[in-house]
Amino acid sequence: MTSLRSDARRNRARLIEVAAAAFRDEGLEVGVDEIARRAGVGIATLYRHFPAKSDLILAIVESALDRLEDAVEMTPAEGAVAGLLERSLEHQRRDRGFLEALAERHLPPHVRERLRRRALAIVGPVADAGHGSGTLRADADAADLLVAIKMLGAVCGEQRPPDRYLAVLLRGLAPSEAASSRVKRELAGSGQRPPFSQ
Repeated sequence: MTSLRSDARRNRARLIEVAAAAFRDEGLEVGVDEIARRAGVGIATLYRHFPAKSDLILAIVESALDRLEDAVEMTPAEGAVAGLLERSLEHQRRDRGFLEALAERHLPPHVRERLRRRALAIVGPVADAGHGSGTLRADADAADLLVAIKMLGAVCGEQRPPDRYLAVLLRGLAPSEAASSRVKRELAGSGQRPPFSQ
């Protein structure tokens, strides 16, 4: 029984991975039978996990939130804000804004709101850690961090390196008295150069 459950989990994870890549690169027109074939499972297995394509889309977005949660858990409290945005930028570079567009266009409003609440709960401890370490301004909260993540997604297609805009965001999120000290230390720790510096 345990082996069967393990197989089912692996099949589900594989279907999500394959579907995310297919939808991102080729559009939602990719058929579920083709997704099942690429994942190496039967169509009945796909339908057992995802009765409708919207169920598969939701699973893809929830999987992205799982990765965000893992990133938060792995990030130390000191430098949590920079760590969150750096890892988010890595995912945004790969996904190119696909996941946000997918959720906005293909999930109903009440589902999007539930996902938003979960995202806020995930990044809430990062905001708390940023306040505690003095790297996040007092009037910024978890919702502002989500906006910052979206902004990073918007610049991934720009010609200039996205790391430049990450540094700009970190400066904007930092308390004014800390912007020239603690943020610089976080950037130095990640090997980045502050924007507009010579």
